[in-house]
This record gives sequence, structure tokens and C-alpha cells, in this order.
Amino acid sequence: MGKVHSCYDHRIRSTNKVEPAHVRQPPFWNSIFFGFSSAMLGVSGFETSANFVEEQKPGVFPKTLRNMWVAVSFINIILPSLAVAVLPLDDLTGEKSAYALAFLAERVAGPFLRDVVAVDALLVLAGSVLTSYVGVVGLFQRMAGDRCLPEFFSETNTWRNTPHYTILVFFGVCSSMCIMLDGDITLLAAIYSISFLLVMGLFAFCGLWLKINRPTLPREIKSHPAFFVCGLLLVSCAFTAVVLLHPEMLTYFYIYYGITTTMVMLTFARVSIFKSFLQLMSHSKVARFIIQWFVHKRVAEEWAHQKLKNLQDQGVVYFTKRASMSQINRALQYIEQNEEARWVKVIHCYTDLDQIPPNLEEYVRILDCVYPTLKVDSILVRGEFSPAMVQYISKRIQVKVNCMFINCPKIDFKHPLDRMGGVRVILNSEKPNPFKRLAGTTSPFFGLSPTSPMRGNDYMALVQDKLSEDEKDMQSSPDYSFNLDLDRGN
Repeated sequence: MGKVHSCYDHRIRSTNKVEPAHVRQPPFWNSIFFGFSSAMLGVSGFETSANFVEEQKPGVFPKTLRNMWVAVSFINIILPSLAVAVLPLDDLTGEKSAYALAFLAERVAGPFLRDVVAVDALLVLAGSVLTSYVGVVGLFQRMAGDRCLPEFFSETNTWRNTPHYTILVFFGVCSSMCIMLDGDITLLAAIYSISFLLVMGLFAFCGLWLKINRPTLPREIKSHPAFFVCGLLLVSCAFTAVVLLHPEMLTYFYIYYGITTTMVMLTFARVSIFKSFLQLMSHSKVARFIIQWFVHKRVAEEWAHQKLKNLQDQGVVYFTKRASMSQINRALQYIEQNEEARWVKVIHCYTDLDQIPPNLEEYVRILDCVYPTLKVDSILVRGEFSPAMVQYISKRIQVKVNCMFINCPKIDFKHPLDRMGGVRVILNSEKPNPFKRLAGTTSPFFGLSPTSPMRGNDYMALVQDKLSEDEKDMQSSPDYSFNLDLDRGN
């Protein structure tokens, strides 16, 4: 019986024998496709360097990218080659594949090197977590300053001067994700892969978009658009491979992405929300009844009115280099459509009185009448337009730097754009139209023909009539234009 059992047991082991890893390999091109997707995660970390661009000295950012490329190109080639040469493929693709590097260290030098690698991995992951907090804090503060997120994300506590709301929200997001996925490292890695590859794809897309829409923007490093297209295609391939391997992770990604997008869209619609709330309070008895369960009707209306007033009384600045009515009009159109603020300060910096463009004040007065929902002022500042001047004006008129707008600078711009403190580029510089110049019928008002049925003599007469009606109010009110003279310290 013992011999029979031995033969039977041998037969079972022979029948259920697992094939070697090299036999179980998928088709060659599938291996290349999915292997490339996994290798893309080896370059994670490039996106974090962009979070420190404004804090770095000139020329440091390209060096950080170069150093990371050198490290990745060396480590990501040497270690996999060494692992394949030392370890069997069955071990690399089996249960120990999650900690293959530590397993390789143990096989090469024993338990001591394995523990060193494990501790080093812990420190690296701790550093990546801290870096993610730094990046999220900077991102949320910038978006809150640009009025894309609620202002409380930019608030800091008085004890440590840290944005505690942002830190707590990000901690809640990360913790909830770990809870939803039961702490499964493989699934968490898939979520990270999707997010990371989307960020890398956005880098390529935005770089290509800037080349097309901001052609005059000064650039220290110039790359051909083909590189952006190639990078976008490669990242798209890696993203597709991750989705094919873990399609169920898209559900969780859409949940968190939808929550973030909803928060941003609600922030954009704050004015409409408050107006709708006030209209609902004034016309709906049911709404008033429900509100009175929590707070008095008058208190709720006063709160909504105050919030609406605070949003619309926020000021924005538009720096203009010359007196171009059509250019200023384009800027006002952008502000009216994209900004909550309804107080626009058109600022021109000059070093000599002869450099003040003529008719600037008249153009601002006309446009102030054309846009009844906006309050438009002109400010003349003596001094050269520079980062120091931007900071001075920001403190003087109490407008944040990231609420100041300029046209896209040209190559001969004296100051790097990343040293301007966060000034936003909203428009390209206007180019003269050769056809209108040859026709000789260009009107100084919006570049339209005097015989235009919509913007012709009738419209100009309407503007002049409105100017005449407002002349008395303008005489009794502060001047539309005032000077900030640095030399006198005013």
C-alpha cells in the first residue's frame, strides 16, 4: 500500500505541476505593452518638482529634472537587469513580487541588506507622502487665491501658520480611499497609477496648448511640438494599459474626481447660487418656512446679501501698456465672463510723463459706461513695471497678485514670468489687421465700421448721451483716474 500511495502521490504532483514562468509568458507585444505601463511608474516624482518652481532659484528646476532623469535611467535599468539575472522568474512573478527589491537584497547579501532596503523604502514613502501634502497645500492655496475653490482653503492658523483645512481635507480623502479599498496595496497602486498618468498627460497637453495659444510667451527651454505629441501618446498608451488591467478602479476614480469637479463648479457659481437663494426666499413661502426652522428670514437674507456684496466688490487689476480700447474691451469681456469681481482697475506704469498714453482716461470712461455691471477705474503709477512694482501695488490697493492680469509678454520682456509673483496672463497682444488698415474705415471704437448697424453712429451717440447724463455724477465723485507716485511716497 505504501508503494501504491507513493506512486499515486507522485502522479498527483506530476499532474498538478505548475509551468515555469517563462512558459506562462503572454504574447511578446502584450508583454511590452503592459511592461511599459508598469515602467512608467518608475518615473513618478517628476510632477512634484513643479510644485516648487516659484520657490526655486532661477535655473534650479531644469537641474532637478536632469538629476531625476539620470537617477531613473540608471536605477530603473540596473536593478531589473540584476533581479532577472539573480532571481528565477517564478520568484519575481510569484508571491514575493510585491517586495521583489527586498527579496533581491536578501538573496544577494542576506537579511541585513533586506532590512536596510525595507527601511529605505519606508523613508522614501514617508517623504513622498510629505511631498504630496506640500503639493496639495500649494495647489489648493493657489486655486483658492484664483477663486476656483472656497477661500477657507487659503486660511492659516495662528499657531503654526499652516493651512489646516487643506491638510485635514487631504488626510480625509487619503484615509477614505484606504478604507474603501480595504488597504489593498495593488488597488491603491492602480488608483495612483491612473492619477499620476493623467497628470503627466496634462503636462504634455498643456505644454502643447501654450505653444499654440501663447506663441510669444518667453521660454528659456524651447522644445518642438512633436515632443509633446509623442509624450502624450506614450502616456496615453500607459494609461490604457492600467485601465485594461484594473477596469474596476475607474469607478473609484470617477467618484473622487466628480466630488472635486463639483466643488470647483459650485465655487464658480457662487454668485448665481446666492442670487437664486434670494429670489427663492422672496417668492417661495415653502422656502421661507423651511429656512425659519433654522434661522430668521431677515438674518438669512442679510447673510446672502453680504456674501454677494463681498464677492462682487472684490477688485481685479488689468495692466495695460498702451491706450488700446479694443484690447481693454477684450480684457473687460474676459473679466465679466470669468470673474466674480465687478471692480476693475486699469493700471498703466510710466517712468516719464511723456510716456502716458493719450486718451487712456477717456477710453476707460467710455468702457465704464458700456459695461453697466462693472466699475472701471484707471490708475497711473509712476515707476517701472517689475515684480517689486506689482507687490507694491498689491499692498497699496489691497488686491492679491493672482487677481492681477496682463497680456501675454513677448520675448523682449525684461522679467521672467515666474518671478512676477503669480500675475495671470489672460490675453495675447493684439496684432494690427492689414485689411482694416488698407480699407481705411477702421473705427477707434472696438475696431468697427462707422456704418455698422449694431455698433455704428447710433451706438456712439448712445454712449455720448450716457456720458453726458453721468457727467454731473462724475464731477461730484472722485476722479476716475488717480496717480500713485512712488517718488513722493503717496
